[in-house]
Amino acid sequence: MKKSERLNQELLYLTDKKIFHLKELEEKFAISERTALRDITDLEQLGLAFYSETGRSGGYHITNSKLLLPIRFNTQEINAIFFALQAIKNLSETPYSNEYQKIQTKLLKNLPQKLQNQISLQKEFVHYISQPSLNEVPFFTLLLKACLDNSVILARNFQFIKEEQKLQLLDIFYQAGNWFCHAYNLDLKRWFVLRLDKFETVKLLNTKQSVMNKEQLLDSFRQYEQEHYCIPYQCQLTKIGEQKVEYNSYPIMQIDHKHGKIYLNGKYNKEELHYLVDYLISLGSEVKVLKPKELKDSYLEKLNEIIQQY
Repeated sequence: MKKSERLNQELLYLTDKKIFHLKELEEKFAISERTALRDITDLEQLGLAFYSETGRSGGYHITNSKLLLPIRFNTQEINAIFFALQAIKNLSETPYSNEYQKIQTKLLKNLPQKLQNQISLQKEFVHYISQPSLNEVPFFTLLLKACLDNSVILARNFQFIKEEQKLQLLDIFYQAGNWFCHAYNLDLKRWFVLRLDKFETVKLLNTKQSVMNKEQLLDSFRQYEQEHYCIPYQCQLTKIGEQKVEYNSYPIMQIDHKHGKIYLNGKYNKEELHYLVDYLISLGSEVKVLKPKELKDSYLEKLNEIIQQY
């Protein structure tokens, strides 16, 4: 490890500590006592404030552990940051949508000219084609806050229930061009997967109603998955089919290799059978439905509907 990188890692290691000992650095970073002493001098010059104390409770006592310290990135890490910014710029529907370009501009101005030129070339000739957000999400900021704070919301989302619902959000996720959430309906005691762009009203509630913490929510959701997705299915995939599934799959799915063949295994709920059929249709000739008969029949019926259009 280069010295600059080691100092960077040492800063990160010490940031949340109140006290450290020379032996810690020697063992953590596999360096000699002499090198550790030199590093401590360099760390002080970089802005780490501390005082040393001898005796049984001695060591180096950090006095500004909560202050932001200058963290240095190497060329590979800088390239990784700009790659990430390029990759997420199509996700226009987030609370931070307007900040990505500002971040990129600030970072670029703080780089040496040679590295700025390299990043500019990278932006010009390296393109990350990703699925953009398909729909506007008016209440994204409020829904994100409710999820992170574990707050109860009173909301209208007409996907399943035609009236206001008291909800707790377990998480928020992005898939196939849309934002979704796993939401627990406190009145119906049921879980739903809801699209964020389908929320028509959202209001944070200061309710005394008994709510679950995140750990309890997660346990409840796992139990719901086991009970709700109860019909097992199996399909056979080609190698290209496997790649397509890996690119766009759902949690209640897994790919298995057995006797030289590739299988897609999972479970579905009868109410959501048409969603699974549409997904399998999207795989084209790279999938063959094996079981159960209900899924195979629905799949063939959908194929016949498509054929009838011609």
